Amino acid sequence: MENYFKRAVLDLQGYSAPPQQRMRAKLNQNESPFDLPQEFKKRVLTAASALPWNRYPMNESSDLKQAIAAWHGLSPDQVLLGNGSNQLLQTVLSATVAENDGVLIFPPTFGLYEIFSILYGGNVLALPHAPSEPFPMEKALRLMRNEQPRIILLCSPNNPTGALLSLLQVQTLCEEACGLVFLDEAYAEFSGQTAIPLLDKYPQLIISRTFSKAFSLAGLRLGYLLASAECIYQLRKANLPYNVNLLTEIIATQLLADRGTMLRQVSGLVKERDWLLSEMQRIPSIRPLPSAANFILFHCPHAELVFDRLKDQGILVRNVGGYPLLKDHLRVSIGRREENHWFLEALKASLS
Repeated sequence: MENYFKRAVLDLQGYSAPPQQRMRAKLNQNESPFDLPQEFKKRVLTAASALPWNRYPMNESSDLKQAIAAWHGLSPDQVLLGNGSNQLLQTVLSATVAENDGVLIFPPTFGLYEIFSILYGGNVLALPHAPSEPFPMEKALRLMRNEQPRIILLCSPNNPTGALLSLLQVQTLCEEACGLVFLDEAYAEFSGQTAIPLLDKYPQLIISRTFSKAFSLAGLRLGYLLASAECIYQLRKANLPYNVNLLTEIIATQLLADRGTMLRQVSGLVKERDWLLSEMQRIPSIRPLPSAANFILFHCPHAELVFDRLKDQGILVRNVGGYPLLKDHLRVSIGRREENHWFLEALKASLS
């Protein structure tokens, strides 16, 4: 079969999603621990049942675009919808990266940045930095001047480290960039910070957001891009048509109409995150890192063994030891208080 595939595909290992298992506490994929209420689901299904399912959805999902634009204080022509933010990352790279174009990334970070860049023929320019170290701004600016990358891929808060770029840092990178700046804000709701106000000043800035985390919609796949109207106009040409299904559009539009539940849940998860971090800091043999997201990265001795012991006790976390500079690191998503207690008890038992 090798003759049928291009070399970039054959050489890749591909993205490895963690196993989906029923556990006492599933804390491995940075999902919200809160499902949507049953009465909300029934109301949405009733609304969807009144619409024709044999017709394609509206290609531009105008109601949803308007709701997103109004939330962020933008115009609808600054919004592009997709079947999850990963699909939109593909759209951006397919529209911008040609053979040997430079793509600047900052590992350890989200693995699909490198995978998709390679698939589209990009020359990945990686500037690694340890999670305990500050963002390597001077090295980044020097590399940008020398290599002039076509696009810079940023993640803030960063997955899997939880580190947050300041708006000044984002602004500095935008000022120096000769190409596009893609900023993944999948976890922005948990940080209390967004670079959306910078869109007016930097037409080359693209911000990616998702409904998978704060809005509890990981199972329905909805993401969106925010950028200048001209940038969105060009990206729309490379985007898949009809990529948001009817049910997802109805659900997301109704969630945006009443964001109170989401905001309360985010506030509660931020408090849980800070509480869990303080509890983990009491455990002498591990080293948790501060986080601006809904997860905590921590170093622990013999991480693979600890991971297996946690799983044996029904606690599923993410082993991120395969990421650059993250040997013997695990990542735990913030769950409900009960789940966080279970995790702490199991972690202490696994370390003893």
